[in-house]
Amino acid sequence: MNKEIVKSERLGESYSVFHHPSGLDVLVWKMEGFTTTEAIFATKYGSIYNCFKTKDSKDFITVPEGIAHFLEHKLFENEDTDVFDLYAKTGANANAFTSFDETAYTFSCSENWEDSLEILLDFVQKPYFTEQSVAKEQGIIGQEIKMCADSPERQCFYNLLRAMYVNHPIKIDIAGTVDTIAEITPDLLYKCYYTFYNLHNMVLAIAGNVDEDKVMEICDKMLKPCENMELKQSFLMNLRM
Repeated sequence: MNKEIVKSERLGESYSVFHHPSGLDVLVWKMEGFTTTEAIFATKYGSIYNCFKTKDSKDFITVPEGIAHFLEHKLFENEDTDVFDLYAKTGANANAFTSFDETAYTFSCSENWEDSLEILLDFVQKPYFTEQSVAKEQGIIGQEIKMCADSPERQCFYNLLRAMYVNHPIKIDIAGTVDTIAEITPDLLYKCYYTFYNLHNMVLAIAGNVDEDKVMEICDKMLKPCENMELKQSFLMNLRM
């Protein structure tokens, strides 16, 4: 396993970068004396990546707007348990977010960081989608979209983006619309998951009073090696106008 040390002369700080055999880059910042540990497991997959292809696909495919955000919501619901129930047992505070170009899953804790890290690496690598759960989430996110439509700040922001960008999908609301999320199916979610939630397209960062060897031991235990999909995106094809 390759390891690099990244140093800041100005700050007098450094962190380690491990290139794990699974394809994942792992960043560890040991902060002695700190009581809080923060971790983030992220993929380079946000709302602008709605047209893509891999080495296994001949042509680019286009997926519904808002599917990256939808996928973020669905990963917290496993077949047999709710992820937040697992975090409640370790005392960690967990969250996630989707932006234009990334989706990230986070936790912070003052103890039991090892168990919390295992939960994080486990559920993000364990997708579970059914027709029933997708239909339920369409209703939940649909209400969220309608609430956001009543936000003057959000509407001004996206109106500005629509005025500035003609063909780039950054002008599209991260959550999509009620109509576009209605097109989402379990098969499409699995397609996007296995395309973008590839460890070669992801990064894990953890900071706190942690032990590097223990972090990598957990990574060795939890990470599921996968093949590089040679992902390519297009920002100008098949855009909804």
